[in-house]
Amino acid sequence: MNLLRRPYIFLPLVIGILSLVLFVPAIQIMETSRAWKPTLAVAIPAVFLALLSIILGSLVINKKPKGGTYGFAMTGAITGGVSMIFWVVMVPMLLIFALPAREQDSDQPLVEQSCEQMTIWVRHIKTFYRDKGRLPVKLEELIEKGYARENLLYDPRQKSKDAPSYRLMVNEMPPESEWATVPVIEGRIPNPIDGTRLIVYLNETCGTIDN
Repeated sequence: MNLLRRPYIFLPLVIGILSLVLFVPAIQIMETSRAWKPTLAVAIPAVFLALLSIILGSLVINKKPKGGTYGFAMTGAITGGVSMIFWVVMVPMLLIFALPAREQDSDQPLVEQSCEQMTIWVRHIKTFYRDKGRLPVKLEELIEKGYARENLLYDPRQKSKDAPSYRLMVNEMPPESEWATVPVIEGRIPNPIDGTRLIVYLNETCGTIDN
């Protein structure tokens, strides 16, 4: 009951917990923006709260209180210290090392998926050629004639469907001996790591060309 009459003694602990809680929205911001500026908008107030928790807790401890007052002050100072470590050490490490690595890793499955889509286009082109005796004028003709679905036109890495992601590179069917060397479809979405773009050959293998 005596503690409830002095609610200010809970202040270091409450402030320290609040600083830690801000770590949750900060992680979400880092995941979505992968940038310093929006993350610092949360990190700077959180570090200030952690420092304030340490200072307030230390001021109470220096007065050598007894019982619950000392316990809450010590717990608040420790919580602020833990939060400070999180913000000063963990956040820069995530921004500098972990998130860029994850961004590169997460992009590779999409590149593989794009390669698979382009391979499907090659199969549709072969079927069209067997049926019509010619190559389509463009990939959209395969959709118009019912050979392919429209969603195959768009690379999984493409944010908006403002233009097709792939284009036909040849207007005549090369001899089968050249199927492994003559690219038939070109992708227009560059790889963020090296800037290359995907191509696919009539033997259904993928390669890359410089952007």
